[in-house]
Amino acid sequence: MTVKKSIYRKHSLSDKLEIIRLYESGHGSTSLGKRFNIDQKLIRSWVFIYRNLGVSGLEKLSPAQTSVEFKQQIVRQVIEKSLSCQIVALRYGVSYSAVKAWVAKVRDGGYSSLASLKNQGRPSKVMKRSYKRKPLAEVEKMEEELRYLRAENAYLKKLRVLVEERIVRESGKPHKPSKD
Repeated sequence: MTVKKSIYRKHSLSDKLEIIRLYESGHGSTSLGKRFNIDQKLIRSWVFIYRNLGVSGLEKLSPAQTSVEFKQQIVRQVIEKSLSCQIVALRYGVSYSAVKAWVAKVRDGGYSSLASLKNQGRPSKVMKRSYKRKPLAEVEKMEEELRYLRAENAYLKKLRVLVEERIVRESGKPHKPSKD
């Protein structure tokens, strides 16, 4: 297994199985976490999933669209039957964090609040043409040029003052500033 610097990365099934094998052979989650640059909670989570569901539980789940009824069914398992979020997530094949978020949402706003949840995550990327700047109207062009010339004028005035001060310092004689 190759260790990457990024903490946020996808782990292959073979990587997970190797780490689980090392954990079960006596290596601790802390030492494995440091060795492979992985959070020790994640390692313990993989071991838990592996012990309960086997290799199939570690395989990547397809991102299925979940209906409101499905979410309500999962939340009822946690709230009404007092099952842990982790057990329910394993049983239904959804992420622990999603179950936890749904339960919190229901506790705050009731079961109807699950209907207002939108699919989260990064939106799909739509390839667009590169943005081209629209041509400026004639007045806008003139205003832009005026701002540029004013800035240039202020710069040149400051430069002239600095040059005159330097000449005075080097010559040792007082020098009269220009009247321009």
